[in-house]
Amino acid sequence: MNPAEHTVYIAEDEPLARSALDTMFQVLPGWRVLGSADNGRQALQDCVVQPPDVLVTDIRMPLLNGLELVAALRSGSPHLQVVFITAYDQHALAAFRLAAVDYLLKPVTDHEFRTCIARVTETLRQQHTLQRLDAIGTPLDILLRERRDALRHLVVRSIGRIDIVLLSEIIALRAGGNYVDVITAKRTFMHRETMKSLIDRLDPNLFVQIHRSAIVAIAHLRGVDRGESGTQVLLDNDTAMQVGARYVSALEAALGV
Repeated sequence: MNPAEHTVYIAEDEPLARSALDTMFQVLPGWRVLGSADNGRQALQDCVVQPPDVLVTDIRMPLLNGLELVAALRSGSPHLQVVFITAYDQHALAAFRLAAVDYLLKPVTDHEFRTCIARVTETLRQQHTLQRLDAIGTPLDILLRERRDALRHLVVRSIGRIDIVLLSEIIALRAGGNYVDVITAKRTFMHRETMKSLIDRLDPNLFVQIHRSAIVAIAHLRGVDRGESGTQVLLDNDTAMQVGARYVSALEAALGV
């Protein structure tokens, strides 16, 4: 395969839309369509066997919808670039865009398609640059890897539902058995992940661990109370959380005090 060639897989249950997307990619120089499917389960199987650079997927599809498909592929294909297609629910686009390079609104015009592809191509170029620097082993490779792999959102799975929670919405994270409570201003989500795994993936400039079972978002801190019962942080959702003695210095460093 030509090193400059990008590969794409199309998941779209509408035959005419799927054919139109295939044609659009076929005439683009430097792009190759690996395959297509009319349901999410087939798309998942194909993409696991032969991972594409880019997945273009409808949101509403049989067997697995587009969001479920991407969530299932993320762990095995962390560098997969995603473009969502939708004809529904404008309010959902902001959430979907957090997990994707872009989205296309049906019917897709030629101008919208080419603008999207320009954005995807630039993202792939930056990704390949980071990979080359990693291979060279420059002193910047650790920093670049952290920037590339920075967690941008949490995908919270529950029975019959997947929620995408933006990091900026998270006020605090609190361990509870095999789950972590993801606390936002609107609601609390139960997320299946360990506290250790989360703290390793979170940006230390945005989050600080204050207890073996608690992490808080620095942007949502409103004060620190040092009382007879110990140190507590005051959050902007009008709650207080206890700070473990071994975490006080880390909290002070994060606040610059």
